[in-house]
Amino acid sequence: MVEWWNGVELWVAGLAFPLQFALVIVVLGPLCLVVAWAIDRVVDHASAWFGPDPGDEAPLGAEDTTDEAAGDDTGERTEDLVDSASR
Repeated sequence: MVEWWNGVELWVAGLAFPLQFALVIVVLGPLCLVVAWAIDRVVDHASAWFGPDPGDEAPLGAEDTTDEAAGDDTGERTEDLVDSASR
């Protein structure tokens, strides 16, 4: 195995730079995509496992899904914006 790998290294080192670059992109591109996908899946599962319970409070900045938020309060918000701009 070591002799074969040394032969591959010598063959790649003997190629012109554009061919070396193309070979690296063809081999490492898909490899990096697979590794990134695997990391994404592991982090997704870990965040689901260690994430907040469904009964916890919503994080800051999250949209409110309660019945009170379902009403149309755009007029009230517009008035607040106008008042703050006129000061």
